[in-house]
Amino acid sequence: MNKRTKIVVLHMKEVIYTGIFIFLGIVLIVLLAMMFWPGRKMDANASQTQEETTGSSAEEPVEETAAYLPGIYTASLELNGNAMEMQIIIESAGISNVSFTYKDDAIQTMYPLFEPVLESIASQLQEGTALEDITYEDSQKYTATVLLNALEEVLESARK
Repeated sequence: MNKRTKIVVLHMKEVIYTGIFIFLGIVLIVLLAMMFWPGRKMDANASQTQEETTGSSAEEPVEETAAYLPGIYTASLELNGNAMEMQIIIESAGISNVSFTYKDDAIQTMYPLFEPVLESIASQLQEGTALEDITYEDSQKYTATVLLNALEEVLESARK
């Protein structure tokens, strides 16, 4: 056996560079994994939406038999400090009109999807579609969710 002492010389500059590159490599791997791995947040939102749909479908017969008082109902909606007002006109035959009133013209520029999504939802409501059965494109999911939540708030105040 050889019992000589081995001496390894490491330059501090090389150790620091190696540590930095290892750290950056780990950060890069974590970021790539977060970007391309099927995320838990997406699954959590999907299951939450499924639970909401399941929970509301049990209440669907109550929704269909519930009558609304005719009148004009409004709800305020605030997005990033910009206020807008949703207005629903209910007649004895059902919902006749759903519209937005903007308090600032910049809102239309900042949120261009609200008008087409609202028009789609309004046409479905005027045809007699229940609030839970309203359909929308996947690309309009979040805009439609915001609008449907505001609609639910307004329709709650319109119930007999």
